[in-house]
Amino acid sequence: MKETEKRMIEIQKLPIFVDEVNFFTMPNHEYWKKQISNIIKVEDNKNIHKFTTIPDEEDNVKANRTAWDSHLRYPAIGELTEKITDIIHSSIIQDGYDAPYLSTEDAWINWYSKNQFATSHFHACHIAAVYFVDTENSFSDFIFTRKDHYRLLKKEKENTITNIHKKINIKDGTIAFFDGGMWHSVSPNLSEKPRVTFAINLKVEYRGKRENFF
Repeated sequence: MKETEKRMIEIQKLPIFVDEVNFFTMPNHEYWKKQISNIIKVEDNKNIHKFTTIPDEEDNVKANRTAWDSHLRYPAIGELTEKITDIIHSSIIQDGYDAPYLSTEDAWINWYSKNQFATSHFHACHIAAVYFVDTENSFSDFIFTRKDHYRLLKKEKENTITNIHKKINIKDGTIAFFDGGMWHSVSPNLSEKPRVTFAINLKVEYRGKRENFF
């Protein structure tokens, strides 16, 4: 093809696969922080209380956590899960998503001691939510990662720079919710203070006949 013909071709660009992370501040944060702290005290003192839900098997959370179904085991966690789910559901309905009901698949507490972390993973659900209960002083990061197998890179002088990781700085009391298929991780806790989060997996449900389904 001649050089003049190449210059005549118009190249159009269309952004696709744009991911969003949503945030809100949890009402009565200090109350819920205390409830979660009390549960952690019980779990950390299993020899005294003769009770624990901490699983034996290892997973992507390289730290302490309660059982996946903690919303069914602890009434306070069940209540917290319902309140968070109601707020998220109202938000996505307002944004026009087709999600008549949200149900909880999993809900659990994580607490990271020094040098503990979470490997990169995704949640097999429609919506994942993370409540940042006590995290600001842990000097660790919540990181999202793009899982690209191949990518065309631009040349910039002598070096080509690309970034597939994005860390987000979130204040305590904040809840982030996002597509469950987004890969994310937690870098090691560099402090002596535990890093505490609460996570929920939500799925969309349809009950009864759906009208005007396209």
